[in-house]
Amino acid sequence: MQVVYYFCGINFNTIIMSGLPVLLFLDVSGGELLVIMLVVFLVFGPEKMPEMARKAGRLMNQMKKATGDLTREFKKETSVLQNEINAAHSKVDEQINSVKRELNRTKAQVIDDIKIETKPPETAVAENTTSETNPELPKPDSASPGNL
Repeated sequence: MQVVYYFCGINFNTIIMSGLPVLLFLDVSGGELLVIMLVVFLVFGPEKMPEMARKAGRLMNQMKKATGDLTREFKKETSVLQNEINAAHSKVDEQINSVKRELNRTKAQVIDDIKIETKPPETAVAENTTSETNPELPKPDSASPGNL
Protein backbone atom coordinates (compact mmCIF):
# COMPACT_ATOMS: atom_id res chain seq x y z
CA MET A 1 0.00 0.00 0.00
CA GLN A 2 1.40 3.37 -1.00
CA VAL A 3 0.66 6.42 1.11
CA VAL A 4 0.33 9.67 -0.80
CA TYR A 5 1.13 12.88 1.07
CA TYR A 6 -0.72 15.99 -0.03
CA PHE A 7 -0.26 19.44 1.41
CA CYS A 8 -1.97 22.40 -0.20
CA GLY A 9 -2.59 20.41 -3.35
CA ILE A 10 1.05 19.28 -3.79
CA ASN A 11 1.85 15.59 -4.10
CA PHE A 12 4.96 15.19 -1.90
CA ASN A 13 5.63 11.61 -2.99
CA THR A 14 7.03 12.89 -6.27
CA ILE A 15 9.19 15.42 -4.39
CA ILE A 16 10.44 12.79 -1.91
CA MET A 17 11.33 10.42 -4.73
CA SER A 18 13.12 13.17 -6.63
CA GLY A 19 15.52 13.74 -3.72
CA LEU A 20 14.44 17.30 -2.98
CA PRO A 21 13.98 18.21 0.69
CA VAL A 22 10.42 18.29 1.97
CA LEU A 23 9.64 21.22 4.24
CA LEU A 24 6.22 20.71 5.76
CA PHE A 25 6.89 22.84 8.84
CA LEU A 26 6.22 26.57 8.36
CA ASP A 27 5.93 26.11 4.61
CA VAL A 28 3.21 28.71 4.26
CA SER A 29 2.78 30.78 1.15
CA GLY A 30 1.27 34.26 1.00
CA GLY A 31 -2.19 33.03 0.03
CA GLU A 32 -2.27 30.50 2.84
CA LEU A 33 -1.17 33.15 5.32
CA LEU A 34 -3.97 35.42 4.12
CA VAL A 35 -6.54 32.65 4.67
CA ILE A 36 -5.18 31.95 8.17
CA MET A 37 -5.34 35.66 9.07
CA LEU A 38 -8.91 35.88 7.76
CA VAL A 39 -9.99 32.89 9.88
CA VAL A 40 -8.31 34.37 12.98
CA PHE A 41 -9.99 37.73 12.28
CA LEU A 42 -13.41 36.08 11.98
CA VAL A 43 -12.96 33.89 15.08
CA PHE A 44 -11.44 36.40 17.50
CA GLY A 45 -12.63 39.70 16.09
CA PRO A 46 -10.79 42.95 15.45
CA GLU A 47 -10.44 43.82 19.16
CA LYS A 48 -8.19 40.90 20.05
CA MET A 49 -6.08 40.90 16.86
CA PRO A 50 -3.39 43.38 18.11
CA GLU A 51 -3.07 41.48 21.38
CA MET A 52 -2.70 38.16 19.57
CA ALA A 53 -0.15 39.66 17.18
CA ARG A 54 1.90 40.89 20.16
CA LYS A 55 1.76 37.43 21.76
CA ALA A 56 2.77 35.82 18.49
CA GLY A 57 5.64 38.30 18.16
CA ARG A 58 6.84 37.58 21.71
CA LEU A 59 6.60 33.86 21.08
CA MET A 60 8.63 34.17 17.89
CA ASN A 61 11.19 36.33 19.73
CA GLN A 62 11.52 33.72 22.51
CA MET A 63 11.89 30.97 19.93
CA LYS A 64 14.60 32.97 18.18
CA LYS A 65 16.49 33.46 21.47
CA ALA A 66 16.17 29.79 22.36
CA THR A 67 17.47 28.65 18.98
CA GLY A 68 20.31 31.18 19.22
CA ASP A 69 21.26 29.87 22.67
CA LEU A 70 21.14 26.29 21.44
CA THR A 71 23.25 27.17 18.43
CA ARG A 72 25.86 28.93 20.59
CA GLU A 73 25.98 26.03 23.05
CA PHE A 74 26.30 23.52 20.22
CA LYS A 75 29.13 25.49 18.60
CA LYS A 76 30.88 25.84 21.96
CA GLU A 77 30.73 22.10 22.66
CA THR A 78 31.77 21.15 19.16
CA SER A 79 34.70 23.55 19.30
CA VAL A 80 35.88 21.90 22.55
CA LEU A 81 35.63 18.50 20.89
CA GLN A 82 37.37 19.81 17.78
CA ASN A 83 40.23 21.14 19.92
CA GLU A 84 40.59 17.74 21.60
CA ILE A 85 40.60 16.00 18.23
CA ASN A 86 43.22 18.43 16.89
CA ALA A 87 45.41 17.86 19.98
CA ALA A 88 45.18 14.07 19.56
CA HIS A 89 45.92 14.45 15.85
CA SER A 90 49.03 16.52 16.55
CA LYS A 91 50.25 13.95 19.11
CA VAL A 92 49.78 11.17 16.59
CA ASP A 93 51.66 13.22 13.98
CA GLU A 94 54.52 13.77 16.44
CA GLN A 95 54.73 10.03 17.13
CA ILE A 96 54.66 9.23 13.42
CA ASN A 97 57.45 11.75 12.75
CA SER A 98 59.47 10.34 15.65
CA VAL A 99 59.13 6.81 14.28
CA LYS A 100 60.09 8.03 10.79
CA ARG A 101 63.19 9.79 12.15
CA GLU A 102 64.22 6.70 14.09
CA LEU A 103 63.60 4.50 11.06
CA ASN A 104 65.71 6.78 8.84
CA ARG A 105 68.46 6.85 11.48
CA THR A 106 68.47 3.05 11.71
CA LYS A 107 68.44 2.74 7.93
CA ALA A 108 71.45 5.06 7.61
CA GLN A 109 73.29 3.12 10.33
CA VAL A 110 72.61 -0.22 8.60
CA ILE A 111 73.81 1.19 5.28
CA ASP A 112 77.00 2.47 6.95
CA ASP A 113 77.57 -0.93 8.60
CA ILE A 114 77.13 -2.68 5.28
CA LYS A 115 79.65 -0.33 3.64
CA ILE A 116 82.19 -1.00 6.40
CA GLU A 117 81.73 -4.78 6.32
CA THR A 118 81.97 -5.06 2.56
CA LYS A 119 85.32 -4.12 1.09
CA PRO A 120 86.24 -3.74 -2.56
CA PRO A 121 86.81 -7.16 -4.27
CA GLU A 122 90.51 -6.55 -5.09
CA THR A 123 91.42 -5.87 -1.47
CA ALA A 124 89.50 -8.86 -0.20
CA VAL A 125 91.11 -11.26 -2.72
CA ALA A 126 94.62 -9.95 -2.01
CA GLU A 127 94.20 -10.34 1.74
CA ASN A 128 92.77 -13.85 1.47
CA THR A 129 95.65 -15.16 -0.69
CA THR A 130 98.38 -14.31 1.77
CA SER A 131 99.35 -16.85 4.40
CA GLU A 132 99.33 -14.29 7.20
CA THR A 133 95.63 -13.66 6.90
CA ASN A 134 94.71 -17.21 5.93
CA PRO A 135 96.82 -19.87 7.74
CA GLU A 136 95.38 -22.68 5.62
CA LEU A 137 97.22 -21.51 2.52
CA PRO A 138 100.93 -22.41 2.18
CA LYS A 139 103.47 -19.59 2.33
CA PRO A 140 104.59 -18.48 -1.10
CA ASP A 141 107.95 -19.85 -2.08
CA SER A 142 110.35 -17.71 -4.12
CA ALA A 143 111.63 -20.74 -6.00
CA SER A 144 108.19 -22.07 -6.91
CA PRO A 145 107.31 -22.09 -10.60
CA GLY A 146 104.34 -19.77 -10.05
CA ASN A 147 106.59 -16.85 -9.04
CA LEU A 148 108.59 -16.61 -12.25
